[in-house]
Amino acid sequence: MLEPHHPDLGQVSLAEVLRGLSDPARLHMVKTMYALGECECSLVYADLGLSKSNASHHFRVLRESGILRRTQRGNQQYATLRADELKARFPGLLEAVIANSGAGSGVRADPGPSGER
Repeated sequence: MLEPHHPDLGQVSLAEVLRGLSDPARLHMVKTMYALGECECSLVYADLGLSKSNASHHFRVLRESGILRRTQRGNQQYATLRADELKARFPGLLEAVIANSGAGSGVRADPGPSGER
């Protein structure tokens, strides 16, 4: 399987990173990876109630905005924050976002294709 493209963080704008962090589910995923370090992707979204396809979308946005790196080992997908790279490019940003993203993030279960709960 071809590894996904991970952008050069030197070419990623602050606006792109903030877009990646702007969704409550993605913010929750970032906080989880911040706490766990590298982990299986399923652990990152397990408590969000997201469908696998919805989680894949969020992983793609986070990857394309330079926030995480995804790798595959055998049949398992792993994710890790690019925390050191982000810290070098945007000092204090990740820590500030994590520290100020309280429990009331508004994350809800995946509504499914019809939008109903």
